[in-house]
Amino acid sequence: MTQEEIITKLKILKVTSDIDNHYIADYLGMKNARSVANFLHNDYRLSEEKQRKAEELICDLWLDS
Repeated sequence: MTQEEIITKLKILKVTSDIDNHYIADYLGMKNARSVANFLHNDYRLSEEKQRKAEELICDLWLDS
């Protein structure tokens, strides 16, 4: 998945699954919710490890929603 696809899907999941930036930050091992906000506004790029974790999170939540 590209960074843009991850951003789009995380934004959709935030609305449909009632997750917040803090939850995403904890799951990805990011410093705080503000880092997630920066990423979702395309001001921040994920490392390969965090990108892999984001893909896992999306797959897990996409099936539940």
